[in-house]
Amino acid sequence: MKKQWSTIKQGIIQRKKVIMTVSIASVLLFGGAAGTAVYAVNKGALSEDEVVKMISEKLGGEVTQFEKDWDQPMTYEMTVKTEEGYQDVDVDAEKGEILSQEMEDDDDDDMSTQKAVETAKISMDQAEKIALKKVDGQITDVELDSENGILVYELEINQGQKEYDVVVDATTGKVLKTELDD
Repeated sequence: MKKQWSTIKQGIIQRKKVIMTVSIASVLLFGGAAGTAVYAVNKGALSEDEVVKMISEKLGGEVTQFEKDWDQPMTYEMTVKTEEGYQDVDVDAEKGEILSQEMEDDDDDDMSTQKAVETAKISMDQAEKIALKKVDGQITDVELDSENGILVYELEINQGQKEYDVVVDATTGKVLKTELDD
């Protein structure tokens, strides 16, 4: 009986070792693949600061909204305030070339970007600093928007594997909402 129990015990231990080895190998394989994919997506991409500076100089204006679009090819979507008005601009993230450029239409029912920026008492930089005090991480998206009649900055912040949505009142600087995005 002891011999049978010992054989069964050895079989169980052997199976556990195989399962653990396969599990560890899978984690390493998939982790490496994910890391390689992230590297490949960002390889050669210009930084946000480089693109903002380049487009500001090229169009002679100030970037008021900025968003990274992860589609392939990766692009930066931004709104630029120029002497002629506000322009929506899409830029190739790798080459820095303008892919599309369009003047905003002031006839929209929603508040125009120009009017929204002029109404906001808190700048985008200030809103980012306020949001990062609430949630430490990397800002991936910022939009100036009207929510329930209140002008707000909507920010997405990555914190490791988690993504948070933070809403900052563009008039007072008060954080109105912090929410873990599913």
